[in-house]
Amino acid sequence: MNNPGNNPLIHHAPATLEDIRQLKQQALTELQQQKKVVAKSAHQLLAPLTPAVKKGNALTRAFNTGMMAFDGVVMGIKLIRKLKKAFK
Repeated sequence: MNNPGNNPLIHHAPATLEDIRQLKQQALTELQQQKKVVAKSAHQLLAPLTPAVKKGNALTRAFNTGMMAFDGVVMGIKLIRKLKKAFK
């Protein structure tokens, strides 16, 4: 599964040290971009919620948050069960 042909950065074996340096720089640049995207997503997910102005909004938000948590747990349990079956 670790086939170099699957890696979009490596189309051929690097011939010189300069090729290796360029590939390393490309990989580092991509890694930094992905790191920024992940950090931004994590920040948005973990950011504190703004206070609700109306009581109905607060109740709805609490319900939605609870349902998302419940949904995540149920999905995790289903995933674990399927993985157990796949590895039997």
